[in-house]
Amino acid sequence: MIRVRHPDNFLAERAYILDVIFREFLGLEYTAVSADTDVVSLSFGDTTLCVDDDFFQRCKKGWLDHGSMPTVPLALWDTRELGNDICLVSPVIPVLYGEPGCHVSGSECHLGLDIFGSIFFMLSRYEEVVQPDRDKHDRFLFTSSVAYRAKFLDRPIVDEYVEILWAAIHRLWPALERKVRQSRILVSCDVDHPYLCGCNSVVVLARELVTDIFKHRSLRMALQTLLTSMRIRKCDLSRDPYRNNIDWIMNVNEKVGNRVAFYFITAKLHLFRDCNYTMSDPAIRDLLCSIAERGHEIGLHASYYTYQDPAQTIREADLLRRTMAAEGIQQAILGGRQHYLRWQPLITPSNLEAAGIDYDSSLCFADRPGFRCGTCHEYPMYSLAERRPLKLRQRPLIVMESSVIAKRYMGMGYSDAALELMKSYKRICHRFGGDFTLLWHNSHLMTEHDKRFYSALVRR
Repeated sequence: MIRVRHPDNFLAERAYILDVIFREFLGLEYTAVSADTDVVSLSFGDTTLCVDDDFFQRCKKGWLDHGSMPTVPLALWDTRELGNDICLVSPVIPVLYGEPGCHVSGSECHLGLDIFGSIFFMLSRYEEVVQPDRDKHDRFLFTSSVAYRAKFLDRPIVDEYVEILWAAIHRLWPALERKVRQSRILVSCDVDHPYLCGCNSVVVLARELVTDIFKHRSLRMALQTLLTSMRIRKCDLSRDPYRNNIDWIMNVNEKVGNRVAFYFITAKLHLFRDCNYTMSDPAIRDLLCSIAERGHEIGLHASYYTYQDPAQTIREADLLRRTMAAEGIQQAILGGRQHYLRWQPLITPSNLEAAGIDYDSSLCFADRPGFRCGTCHEYPMYSLAERRPLKLRQRPLIVMESSVIAKRYMGMGYSDAALELMKSYKRICHRFGGDFTLLWHNSHLMTEHDKRFYSALVRR
């Protein structure tokens, strides 16, 4: 068993990150003690590995303060001095905290890179509390993130730091074995629009018709929208493209052995941002039963304002549970994603835990794919407000289709380069034995280009 000795401060944060790294990520048993020291040391037998403790030392001067943030541009370290076979995107890696370099002297090895503090910084989303920059939906700006400014948003730096730590451990103690992690493809769909237009909303129907006539300049599309709305009111969804796309999603994924998670909105508090269906709609009840009968997952797409409203989050989760119970649907876990990916790191994680949500999959930037948390592995979250680990687990979202395709974001359209970019994230996740977490809306499968991209990405 590895013996860990660490400074006697930030004990809750240290206990959390040691557990995540050793037990969750590496599958290694350890014991930890605090002491009057300024480094983290790992001992096994007569040999010691020392790791710098830069992040928490900075935090002593101001927790959640700008002075504890990394300094960009970051120093770079060529890890080949530690080993040539470390699993990394590139052997030259940015150093978030600490210093580049690895020094071996007798029975001791010293890593200048602060692995433990850096990983805590990324997984806890520490910077999103410190930095005030937000977009019109009150979302943390990707351009303000250290990952973007230091040009490592496209690489899972947390997973790379774990690999560096393992390389050092394995070099010192080759008899130790880590657990083997299996890569997964986690496919999800946010059901913002289960059918083409809102059957319960005259306002939404009118807006759709105006869009068809004046934006698309098509009376034919307007007539189709009107006819579809009339069929929906009669619970006839046989020709509705959005509803049929849900069946198509299930068909495609069943062929390759994937289980899809469909996240539903259960409340409408914002007139235009939230859904235009309710859990009492017969068409929605039928859809939930169809998804469950086919072995797929139902989850919560918490509505627009819930990210900072604990009571509303609980109400929406409870309504979904009651609806599922009334239809005889049973699930071992309940996961979900925040609508519009709205996230307040001091509030939202605790909201979801209080609502009994088992996992969340919101943490990706809407306007850029990549590794917002620095990892492609699921992990338990940490409350920066309450200074404690949470039962809630995070499944970081890696790619959302509109982030790459939509003009308002990267604007790459349906180009070969767009598909290759999405595939590159899939390959990286596979390399690290991680989860390629893909969000594709059923309302964004209206062309053969969409379906071609989708089929290529969900294939194992």
